Amino acid sequence: TYALAGRHRFAIYQLVFRIDQRGPARSRLTAETFATFPGSSGRLYRLFLMDARVHALVMWLMVRRVRRHAEAMLRQESPLSS
Repeated sequence: TYALAGRHRFAIYQLVFRIDQRGPARSRLTAETFATFPGSSGRLYRLFLMDARVHALVMWLMVRRVRRHAEAMLRQESPLSS
């Protein structure tokens, strides 16, 4: 489990990554976010983020990027890839 925590003008948040082993050379990455959005500007920011599905898209892109990077690293390390 890896966690990142932070804050900015509109939110206080934590991003948690979990890596579960699924067998030989297989794993599963999940990402969860936890946040509070204080004040009226925070509520508006949350409304934009969640209702516009921006957050889901950003998280999906992030996990996909990690997957592609991990798969490329595995191909480089594999003795069968020659």
